[in-house]
Amino acid sequence: MKSPGQLSESIERFRSGFWRREAVDRPPVSVIPAGAWLPIRLAREPIGRPRLLPEDVSERLARTDYEQSARERRVESDDFIPYAAAWRAIPWLEAMCGCPVRTSAGSLAPAPCVESPEDLEEAAVPADSGWVEALRRETARLCAAAPEDCWVSPTILRGASDVLAAMCGLDRFFLALHDNRPAVARAAARVNALHMNVLDTHFSLVQPRLGGHGHIFGFWAPGPATVIQEDALGMCSPAVYRDEFMPLSAQLVERLGRYVLFHLHSTGYRHYRHVLDVPGLAGLEITVEANGPPLRDMAPALGEILNRSRLILSVDGYFEQLPEVLRRLPRDGLYLIVSGEFVRSETEFKNLLGTFS
Repeated sequence: MKSPGQLSESIERFRSGFWRREAVDRPPVSVIPAGAWLPIRLAREPIGRPRLLPEDVSERLARTDYEQSARERRVESDDFIPYAAAWRAIPWLEAMCGCPVRTSAGSLAPAPCVESPEDLEEAAVPADSGWVEALRRETARLCAAAPEDCWVSPTILRGASDVLAAMCGLDRFFLALHDNRPAVARAAARVNALHMNVLDTHFSLVQPRLGGHGHIFGFWAPGPATVIQEDALGMCSPAVYRDEFMPLSAQLVERLGRYVLFHLHSTGYRHYRHVLDVPGLAGLEITVEANGPPLRDMAPALGEILNRSRLILSVDGYFEQLPEVLRRLPRDGLYLIVSGEFVRSETEFKNLLGTFS
């Protein structure tokens, strides 16, 4: 997919412009296929039963992200770093914590596994070692099979709030935050410990390539990197993240190091200032969605983030407002991702880069 020269040029752009925040002619820019965030499409065939089990995970279950990207990418001169990851359609941490993995034609989804929020205190974490072993085995397989221009990335690992919401159901999770927050906090700490152990296992198996690691957001980092999240808290007061979950983010950053970012959706990013306060956090990733606020309305917050940290701006909506907003933002510390729905050819990619002229 990528020549050594292309990779070298893009890696240097990530190293200097994004990580070191040096003055650059333009930030790194990636164009990803429009369906990249629908990983259920990677299934080789319909699963055909209502529940996925750890022993089902194998090369026969799904194509890799690398294979799918090779089929669908129309722009090759961008800075996208090719990757493979354990199938992102599987809710890995939720399954490890006991949630049955329900199957359908359009998605895999975790089913609740505790009767009440109070039962979270007694729930085993991990509850199913089979899923822990399945992820370890799949990561090792991907490492052994990775092409020269492919990095093996951590898969999607959702935050403690997301996992607890899956375990007891979203409504009951929000009620528990109100009625029994100490119990939620204790359970969240155990989920976070599992998350850290999973990351430890991943980076014990995955060796650096061309001096660094890749990630499912298509970037290169000089050391072990991941992007953490707490999507369920987008519906809560920012103080809930600050008081209960921000310390867990800090633990993940301390455990992994300097290249941990935090994922937010434009539909629920009000706690971004508290996220920026996480000691040692490398920056934020914000996915701009068509059902969220207009991109131009987000520009002041995006500028504030770049003045304090780094920003991955992933544009899945309001693309027509992007040139206006880019002219208002610093270039150092910025990495731009755009959907292939908006940039369909090398010519259109060059037109996008013209925004930085």
